[in-house]
Amino acid sequence: MLRLAPPPPAVRIPTQHPYAALLGAVSVALSALDAHERACAAASAYAQALAGIDFDLPEAAPTVEDRVQLNAAAPLYFASELERAGLLPTAELIAGLFVSGAITQPLGPTANLLHDFWRGRRERLDADERNAIYARVIETPHFDRLMHALCDAIVMQADGVDLREQVLVATHAQGLAAFLAQRVDPMAAIAARDIVETINTALQFLRDRMLQAAFAVNDLWRLVAIVGSQNGIPAGMAQQHLERGRNGQAVLLWLGQHYTDSAIRFDPAKPDDIAVIVAAQRWLASAPAPTAAAVPPSYAGVDSALPTVSLSMGA
Repeated sequence: MLRLAPPPPAVRIPTQHPYAALLGAVSVALSALDAHERACAAASAYAQALAGIDFDLPEAAPTVEDRVQLNAAAPLYFASELERAGLLPTAELIAGLFVSGAITQPLGPTANLLHDFWRGRRERLDADERNAIYARVIETPHFDRLMHALCDAIVMQADGVDLREQVLVATHAQGLAAFLAQRVDPMAAIAARDIVETINTALQFLRDRMLQAAFAVNDLWRLVAIVGSQNGIPAGMAQQHLERGRNGQAVLLWLGQHYTDSAIRFDPAKPDDIAVIVAAQRWLASAPAPTAAAVPPSYAGVDSALPTVSLSMGA
């Protein structure tokens, strides 16, 4: 008599959080800003200890302050790409719709988050102020050209490394670092903290299923896309900006640690080095060729457009 073999044990595949990439990048940004603030305190103590001592250093020599300020460039770049994706404008618009009574569905605890977000709108940077910071620090198209050159040089090492390629990476790293060090001042670092924390707060209610259901969608990015379509952002661009932002942030965090090296070699046996190469390649894949300056989408007149937007969202 034939007997069937018992079935194999069930294989449980862990489910990935639908917003794992976004939440992970926000967590990295907040950690980088925490490290930046600790480094600022250490640099201040170091400067006081050396007060009154003369050093004959060349003008181009990197300073402690340069290294510290560069740590804030990565979260600020990540935030600038989420701005282009329309994430914060979407959060601000939805909060405005809620307090105006346009959203009538019960939202549970999310209602309190929306109320708090709306009440705090005058205590944080508005869209014009955020874009002014991005324009000053992440100055396009100059940043794009420098970042493109650095990522190209990093990816070249995936096919093998010689001394010329090591020096090429170091040269482009120093060029981009010098560009950012001139623009990331303490005010920009403070703005980066404000913006990233605002993004983190907005995600708490934008991810809520009940809120998404109120607009007949079941995904955060679909919610962002609906608002973006009112402001000329093509469908699918929001997630492309997320990819560009989180991979660019990874490259810039690496830059802050290595821009003073005279020759840089990536080791394929080291996971951290491979992660930087992968981030550089993905940034290149998601970034347009550096040409003319990109203009951020305009969200002017959002308050007056609330009733119109609410109607189109409910369609």
